[in-house]
Amino acid sequence: MWLVDISIRRPVFAVMIIGSLVVLGILGLGRLGVDLFPQVEFPYFSVITTLEGASPETMETEVTDIIEESVNTISGIKQLRSTSADGLSQVFIEFELSENIDVKAQDVRDKIAIARRDLPVDIDPPIVEKIDPDSAPILSVMIAGDLPIGQITTFADEIAKETLQRLPGVGSVSLVGGRIREIRIWLDAFKMRAFGVTSEDVVNAIQSEHAELPGGHMEVNFGARELGAKTVAEATTVEEIGELAVTFQPNGAATLVRDVARVADGLEDERTYALLNGKPGVSLEIRRQSGRNTVEVAQAVKAEIARLRTLAPEGIEIIVARDVSRFIESSIE
Repeated sequence: MWLVDISIRRPVFAVMIIGSLVVLGILGLGRLGVDLFPQVEFPYFSVITTLEGASPETMETEVTDIIEESVNTISGIKQLRSTSADGLSQVFIEFELSENIDVKAQDVRDKIAIARRDLPVDIDPPIVEKIDPDSAPILSVMIAGDLPIGQITTFADEIAKETLQRLPGVGSVSLVGGRIREIRIWLDAFKMRAFGVTSEDVVNAIQSEHAELPGGHMEVNFGARELGAKTVAEATTVEEIGELAVTFQPNGAATLVRDVARVADGLEDERTYALLNGKPGVSLEIRRQSGRNTVEVAQAVKAEIARLRTLAPEGIEIIVARDVSRFIESSIE
């Protein structure tokens, strides 16, 4: 009752208090972060392991089962499930919401480190990831046109991606549908048999000769200055790769890569695909940094895309194909 009594006896004071609260509310509204969901950490982890060339049955028995048996001893597990595919094993671990996510993350890593000795020797190290809702892409930017996919990928990777991932709040930018330049070496079995060369000899030759190694230091003016030196031994053209020596014959003649293989300048294998109105292109999946405002990051990215359109080669079209911030803004309105 004292608040009502003061408001009746001091009406000007009451009006000033209410006015100050309204002003503070207006100022705070303009600075309020806008997002679809509040920031929440879920105790959910995935363990991803790859073994090139292994069948799903092999991955199940030699990788997935071993990892499951190891992590299943951790307390507080709510659900444990797995998926095995060609050369890929995925184990998903869900803990109770009451568990400490940082402690459980360390427990999972410790158990994976113990199980590592029971896994195949040539397997890639298991990757433990925390499932984060903030890691989902907030924007999908399509870059397509009538140019070859190699040129579109070069523009998307070297210009668009490098520009967008430097923006404040942008966590990562990944490419979907791109095909980067790749030098291919097609071995000829008949020529290899004639020269007495194996595929392992070719691989070792490329790894040892197509390399840029540190060359130490060079002193000039009797030690007054010291300059760094490096060996420029990397092949820069298809012809130079073909001239790499694989083996040497007893008479001193060298067997070159071009003698037993065909070197071609091409593109990497097509693993993903992106289309814009029937035209092949590249999709840039943009993820924000954890905890950053989705709408603010999306607005900064779209402003930068408008500038990128002026830098794009003729025949390339850049559009925002998917934008999560539009739903958030419409919900707020």
